[in-house]
Amino acid sequence: MVEPLNLDDNKTPVETHFGFRDMPFGVAPDPSFFYRNYHYTEGLDVLAEGIGARKGLLLVTGEVGTGKTILLRKLMRHLEATTRFVFLSMTHLASDGLIELIAEDLGLTTKNQSRFETAQALKNYLLQQNGAGNTVALLIDEAQKLTDDALETLCDLSNLETEQEKLLQIVLVGQPELIVKLSKPSLRRIKQRLAIHHQTRALSLVSDVENYICHRLRAAGYEGPEIFNQKALEAIWSYSSGTPRLINTLCDNALALASRAGRKRVSAYVIIKVAAKLMLDRAIDGRTNGASNNGVFRLTAEGIGARRLQESKQAAETVRAFVNPRSNQVTAPVSALKDHTVASQFFDFMARAAAEGIGPMAKVIIGDQISELGESRDSFPQKKLAELIERVSREIFNETMRDRFLDKMEQAVSALQTMRTF
Repeated sequence: MVEPLNLDDNKTPVETHFGFRDMPFGVAPDPSFFYRNYHYTEGLDVLAEGIGARKGLLLVTGEVGTGKTILLRKLMRHLEATTRFVFLSMTHLASDGLIELIAEDLGLTTKNQSRFETAQALKNYLLQQNGAGNTVALLIDEAQKLTDDALETLCDLSNLETEQEKLLQIVLVGQPELIVKLSKPSLRRIKQRLAIHHQTRALSLVSDVENYICHRLRAAGYEGPEIFNQKALEAIWSYSSGTPRLINTLCDNALALASRAGRKRVSAYVIIKVAAKLMLDRAIDGRTNGASNNGVFRLTAEGIGARRLQESKQAAETVRAFVNPRSNQVTAPVSALKDHTVASQFFDFMARAAAEGIGPMAKVIIGDQISELGESRDSFPQKKLAELIERVSREIFNETMRDRFLDKMEQAVSALQTMRTF
């Protein structure tokens, strides 16, 4: 049985409660938490090789929250002994001032100098560093926000070279919109100079999410027993679609909630509650989640109407297994059936009916709600069906999907009221 969370039980800090050295799921891109799976290690190696070989212009793209910035931070730490980095992360960085910003970050004196003089000072500095065997790299995060003029300026900087190699290594990092922007005919000059393009992506399997969470916990100094059980991990996957930033946010809030309740384990129920507060939707068939429906649950009126008749027929056929064969004839409304139990097949039907609005976690949610009612699948009383249906419907945030679920349940309950067992 899932017990209600008493959030007044524990005032101990989360780190102390769980025994963490550091908070494992912070939002800052701390390179000490860099996750070395194959994909992220490949990205680190490709970028390090590109900078080391002085290939000039490199590109990293990926959806929001897929680890681009922490990859940059890890790259900087990885090459700090051989490379001087300039890191810029600015919104709508204009072309005017870009060269001055780079020069200032490198410690060059540009006061009272013209733009041409600043550019010449920067070139001389790069030549000096190249002659000494040093590498200079410019990293620009959120590069999709750069203006076209700023991108043209970067293209000019990428042209600074000797006969053998580029003087300045430039890494542009941004969301997929950056690819679209670079495909503009007016920017073909910079696109043609791209030497490497690495794309970050979300974790693709539940097992990847589990390994990622375990890695973060170990990096935070945790050596205790399992905190997130398997159902909780599946819930995290369902709500995050494997996006590292969302995984971190879910886990961080879940740990805080569990700590306040005085617990050292996180269940799927806790994840569901946290996700609801964060306004996260569940993924369906592996599609990416977000803080709103974003069209994932979009249905047309024609689609709804076309399915209703078929679903009604399926409900009528499936309902024959709803009442436990050990029960007597059913002729009264569900609310009055105090002596009958529901066969476990009913909950499989309910999970399928709810999955369209909840996703793959429907079965887990129904199981948690059954436990909260103090019952089990094997001996669930029909008198509590109405309450169970209401509880499950509250977990469907999309109004259209919730109405469809309640329609299906209404058909099932109606059949229960007139059906005879066999």
